[in-house]
Amino acid sequence: MELEYLKPTIFDSSKILSGVTTKNLQLFPPYGLSLSNADILDDFELERHKAMFADLLGVHRDKMKYQQQTHSCIVRHVNADSKYENSDGMYTCEKGIVLNIKIADCTAVLIHDPVRCVVMGLHSGWRGTQQNITKTGINILQKKFHSRPEDLLVYISPAASGKNYEVGVDVAKYFPRSVIPVVSSAKFLFDNRHEICLQLTDCGVLSNHIEVSPECTIDNTNLHSFRRDKQFSGRMSAFIGLV
Repeated sequence: MELEYLKPTIFDSSKILSGVTTKNLQLFPPYGLSLSNADILDDFELERHKAMFADLLGVHRDKMKYQQQTHSCIVRHVNADSKYENSDGMYTCEKGIVLNIKIADCTAVLIHDPVRCVVMGLHSGWRGTQQNITKTGINILQKKFHSRPEDLLVYISPAASGKNYEVGVDVAKYFPRSVIPVVSSAKFLFDNRHEICLQLTDCGVLSNHIEVSPECTIDNTNLHSFRRDKQFSGRMSAFIGLV
């Protein structure tokens, strides 16, 4: 059995294990691989999915690190002994540890500093983007590892796209650079990935060091989308680790 997942090209695959899971319906019927209970798995089934995912990646289950995501701006250090805690970002410089960011329409931001040999994963839905969790993460890399923004390589995951992601004025007001009004409606189309790209370049990350997935989770039925599937949606993992 082989696991199908989307593979970033921005990272050196000889040094970095990274990707975004797809549903893999042939292995995980009827709703696909999910790395969170959502409304489709009980605790036993979730652990089975996580164990199979680890096996298919060739990673020890204990080295697969997850977090309880709360749309916060908390970014924490993870090592081999780290437990499941509340946060929306993780980073590590230990080889063999794989950081898993759970998404279904929200955006994951995967970062590698090839000079300082550290990786980071961030969960940035609109609330995370409004709080600029990306800047928080980069500031941590600068303070703890003396990372230079111009050295960072970044992958921005599949997400609800700017052509499909409708928000109200309560959300749109935070992102004047990345919304357009919907004609004859009080709604706006919000491009979260565009806003994150702007935040990255505002921090000094080079634009040619940023890879943005072209996939829209709402359009691509091989990806989980809460906006499309509601209670039948699982959660994908955007993952990154040093090998």
